[in-house]
Amino acid sequence: MRQENAKKWLSKRLPEITGPEQPTALDVGCADGTHSRVLSMLGYSVTGVDFSAPMVSAARELMSDPTLPNKPSILHGEFLAGRYTDEDGATASLDGRRFHLVLATAFVHLFPPEADHDAVRKVLGHVAPGGTALISTTAEEADSGGLEVKLGADGLGATRWRNNYTYRTFVWLVGEAAREVYGVKVPVQPWVIVDPDSPGKLWVDVVVTRPA
Repeated sequence: MRQENAKKWLSKRLPEITGPEQPTALDVGCADGTHSRVLSMLGYSVTGVDFSAPMVSAARELMSDPTLPNKPSILHGEFLAGRYTDEDGATASLDGRRFHLVLATAFVHLFPPEADHDAVRKVLGHVAPGGTALISTTAEEADSGGLEVKLGADGLGATRWRNNYTYRTFVWLVGEAAREVYGVKVPVQPWVIVDPDSPGKLWVDVVVTRPA
């Protein structure tokens, strides 16, 4: 069900694939690989990155599906530091790499103030000229932030930082980061959608296209 919901959502947001060149995608904070797998099925050559070793393990297991047309590469490491290891344990880097699509879902809000700005700028910096970034978070009634306990599928909790953004604040955050990274004011296109798994939860998607 998560795969189907992700496919329906992404299909509405992503630019149409045109031309003979296979498009590339970077899935930032790929977690269990749900979006990376969908992007692969949609025709992208995908690189996913995540800081959590258990999530990376789950994502790599998901990518073992032999029916995938393009097996995504899943890297383990911290995004802001930019240091990763691949499936063989070898050092990997994304420095200087640009992608046709960069996806960052439920990711930026995990960084405390100022670091969240850095995270958005780095996400946008990986977009190729003419490419697209899709950045998402929940839309809240008021801005706030702090440590909270997040329960995992096993019922165990872990403390993490969580920013809560209003629609207006998050759109501004992404727009300002785009202006700083690209040197010009770039139009951003936001949507608010209802979480299919939790009707009381709203998400804001912000799409940015890098000037060619």
